[in-house]
Amino acid sequence: MKQPELGKKIIELRKSKGLTQEELVEKCNLNVRTLQRIEAGEVNPRNYTKKSIFVALDYDENAASINKENTIKKIYNQLQKFNMMNNSKFFFHNFFLSIGIVWFLSALAIVIFELNFQKKEILLTLIFPFAYALIRQFEKSKSSKAVQD
Repeated sequence: MKQPELGKKIIELRKSKGLTQEELVEKCNLNVRTLQRIEAGEVNPRNYTKKSIFVALDYDENAASINKENTIKKIYNQLQKFNMMNNSKFFFHNFFLSIGIVWFLSALAIVIFELNFQKKEILLTLIFPFAYALIRQFEKSKSSKAVQD
């Protein structure tokens, strides 16, 4: 943790423990002016000084960074789920749009060319593209899950 975040964190922890600067200084064996400068963000303390302050405040800096990493992973996973939902929404939007276009063109062909399509033929022209599109979509989602793992 670097300045000025470090100074703010120390102030926050010290106040949450109900300690004054003088009381914290006694626990850490530091000079009051040193603590004031650290809290103000004027200096970057040595690692030993940081550790002694955090020990006095019962704060584990490593545990806090692990929690931060877990939070970042959770947010990333939520974004991935949201992205998958958007992809499926766009997939179905595009699919139904293409179905509408196929129906329109089929109806136009029937009217213009006076073709006599049977129901089976029209259904097959819709089912095959739909099945193909679904298979491709599921293959994409499986491959993206495999990459995440």
